[in-house]
Amino acid sequence: MGFLARLVNKFISPAPTSAQSGIQVTKDAVWVYLQCDKCGERLALRLRKSSEIQREDDGSHDYQMFINKTVIGNDCFNRMQLRLEFDGMYRVVNKQLENGTFITKDEYEDANLQGITR
Repeated sequence: MGFLARLVNKFISPAPTSAQSGIQVTKDAVWVYLQCDKCGERLALRLRKSSEIQREDDGSHDYQMFINKTVIGNDCFNRMQLRLEFDGMYRVVNKQLENGTFITKDEYEDANLQGITR
């Protein structure tokens, strides 16, 4: 990313999105809220924009950035396969999760307030 693009991004960062879809974009990170299909554990995953999300340089896809991640919780060894695709403003254009379910931020926080991880 060039100097001018970085400068513009500092002043025009995308607004945080609602967590209704299980994904919340903030200034520095993308938060993903999910639940394991096997054990029911609820997880909050923080993906740093600066290092974890990759740019798609090919130009032949409908997205400009993406991430592939294997997520394993603390309660079981179920492997959840996460793939997110973003446009240039970190808006999600496609999301996939195998062996897990997207939950809202409120569902995640409610479970933590009650001391429930499942």
